[in-house]
Amino acid sequence: MAAGSATSMLEYWKQFDLHQFQKELDSTATELANRQDESDQSRKRLIEQSREFKKNTPEDIRKAVAPLLKSFQAEVDNLSKRSKAAEASFLSVYKKLIDIPDPVPVLEHSQALQKKVQRAQDVEVENEKLRETLEEYNKEFAEVKNQEVTIKQLREKLRETEEKMESLAQGRAKEKEKELQRAFAEKERQLQETQMSVATKLGEAEHKSTTLQNALDSTNAELFELRSKYDELNSAK
Repeated sequence: MAAGSATSMLEYWKQFDLHQFQKELDSTATELANRQDESDQSRKRLIEQSREFKKNTPEDIRKAVAPLLKSFQAEVDNLSKRSKAAEASFLSVYKKLIDIPDPVPVLEHSQALQKKVQRAQDVEVENEKLRETLEEYNKEFAEVKNQEVTIKQLREKLRETEEKMESLAQGRAKEKEKELQRAFAEKERQLQETQMSVATKLGEAEHKSTTLQNALDSTNAELFELRSKYDELNSAK
């Protein structure tokens, strides 16, 4: 859920394009400043024209148009006040937004960090499964050791039997010896097959364990680097 929310937020800010929006705000602020200069110049011209009008116009005409001039002046003043209020509101928003950093790089690093964290968790799960497999192989190896003990006991019995053969009849002794030799050969064959199988499994498991550990170390290193960059970006705010 958190990863999906972060992805949606990242896509939103990419489409919003804060940098372009700030450029447009900056352009509008420049236009307002230029218009303010033009407005000041126009106001000065109107004041001069008004003085010329009063100076060069007969008194009866001045009195006749005085109410109209006052109404016009009042409307101009009202428009000027509304314009200044709107400009002040715009500049207030402009000052708050013009220098805020674009969150897209931080969100991208955060998303990359989440992916690395997930990868590290996946590697840890694989390592846990591998440890369980190694435990099973160790149990099999222990069983092989037990079989070696059994073979050793069989060899001892064979030696004892060979010693007793001298006191037994030739035919019976040979038959018994053959049975023991067959049993010993079978056990020895089984042991060799089991040892080869376990050795192969252990070799594969150790190789996979080394590969996964290297992947985990690499992922942790990348994760530490991303966390450092993330902290640097937060500090830069």
